Amino acid sequence: MMVGALSLGIDKRAVFISFSCRRKMLLLGVTLLLSSCLSVAQAWGGWNFQNDRVRRLEELGIQEEKNLLVLTATTLARVLNETRFLMVEFYNPLSKESQNLIKEMGKAVDIIGKENAGVLFGKVNITSEKLLEQEFAIKDIPTVKLFVEGQRQQPIDCRGVIEATALVAWLRNQIRLSIMLLTSREQTKAFISSKKLAVIGFFEDLHEGTVEFFCELVKDFPEVPFGMTEKRDIWIRYGITTDTMVVFQQGTIVHFEECEEDGHHLRDLSKIVKFFTMDLVIEYNIETVDHIYDMHIRNHILLFISKNSTEFGALVKVFESVALKFKNKLIFLIVDTDKIDNTHVLEYFQITSWDIPGVRILNLTKNMRYQMPAEEITFKNVKKFCENFLDGLAKQQLPSENIPKDWDTKPVKVLVGKNFKEVVFSHKRNAFVMFYAPWSYKCKSLLPVLEELGKKYQYHESVTIAKIDITANDIHQMFLEKYPFFKFFPAKSDLVVPYNGEYTLDAFIEFVEKEIKSQMESEEWSFEEEESDEQEELSVQDWRKIKEDL
Repeated sequence: MMVGALSLGIDKRAVFISFSCRRKMLLLGVTLLLSSCLSVAQAWGGWNFQNDRVRRLEELGIQEEKNLLVLTATTLARVLNETRFLMVEFYNPLSKESQNLIKEMGKAVDIIGKENAGVLFGKVNITSEKLLEQEFAIKDIPTVKLFVEGQRQQPIDCRGVIEATALVAWLRNQIRLSIMLLTSREQTKAFISSKKLAVIGFFEDLHEGTVEFFCELVKDFPEVPFGMTEKRDIWIRYGITTDTMVVFQQGTIVHFEECEEDGHHLRDLSKIVKFFTMDLVIEYNIETVDHIYDMHIRNHILLFISKNSTEFGALVKVFESVALKFKNKLIFLIVDTDKIDNTHVLEYFQITSWDIPGVRILNLTKNMRYQMPAEEITFKNVKKFCENFLDGLAKQQLPSENIPKDWDTKPVKVLVGKNFKEVVFSHKRNAFVMFYAPWSYKCKSLLPVLEELGKKYQYHESVTIAKIDITANDIHQMFLEKYPFFKFFPAKSDLVVPYNGEYTLDAFIEFVEKEIKSQMESEEWSFEEEESDEQEELSVQDWRKIKEDL
């Protein structure tokens, strides 16, 4: 039965051959990157955001009404080149049945998902498109036909199906039947080389066992060409020894998985296939978030940037270039900082306006965050950041670093998250603190100046000079400024005085002395006020005593 169904398969398919139920993944040759969250099919090309579909339709001169593409004799040919499966309703606008089916077709689009460019839905008005009515011999109204692999000859009729969920079920079954049955080495080679991505299942028996899981998998990926074979000479050609699913990209094996009869792994296999359908760079948004976190790659690198920024296009190209180097190792994500829905992401990574554009890495397995140790987003800097992370050399962004044993033994005290509040809000000493990033050139150039300032006040009775690495300690949200910046924390007060002067030793000393003086005057005024209150209270008591004596 399966072989009979496979005989309906169409040529021109990409090959995905990697079916494993043991979760035993072996990455061969070219490493691959997963980046887009929803399968924004490669037919649309390039790096895709949600509005790219609309832009692409505009380029093709195609209108969309109620989720369906409005097709004419001219635009039908264009759409056939854009997708593997095109489902079309031929209708009469005056027919009630036609209008009802149009509504159901629109609902089917919502079920399948507009972002899945492997399947498109359209409609043809036969009252105005007489040539198409004649070409496809439309007799009954409405009529639904499925075009496969861009072929307009002999489309498949969808008869008696008028409800959205039934239409989707019928379509998925047709996608399953489209698996290419490979019977020779030459045919297999042509199948693999004809597409950028292809999946092939190698099975000992096409009628039983693990092949059923493979066929179930195919239904969810209409944009991916699938093939299968039981021929031993083809097995030998690709070094296969047991039931296996193999993924080919650009004609090269990039992944394979051995198969076992265990339905529990169907979801894991789906993750793997989805990974290879993704673009190099994905936009993080409400539509893609579930797909992103569902992938088997647990390391994410994020570019925080405004899509309205003048440097957006250039930095995305940098990101894409680096992504090519780290396929199957990191998921590359874009976070549009202008979107309100992304506010929680910015807060989680402690991204402020000064940090945009910026790059971070998140390891989901251990929930560890890392900040790129460079101010400029260049190919060299991002690539080095990725390499250091994968080699375990990147510096983790922590709630607090550990307190150094010698943190208070030098002229400039070293603060971390764990001792920050204890020192600067102690109400015992004034503190002048530098907030810095260790990789910043400007910060590094100021550290010797701070050291000189520390020496001047090393033995001062009421002043502490300190510094804190804001990239490694989660206190950044308290002070939303661009590093380096300086703050003065007066003793016996919760106020914070920002420093806005020049970054020179003399200017720092002048500022600190001014704040010390201000603090002393404030304390004297407070003391005089308390003394005056006591005298006034005494005078009142004396007056009362005089009145009593009288």
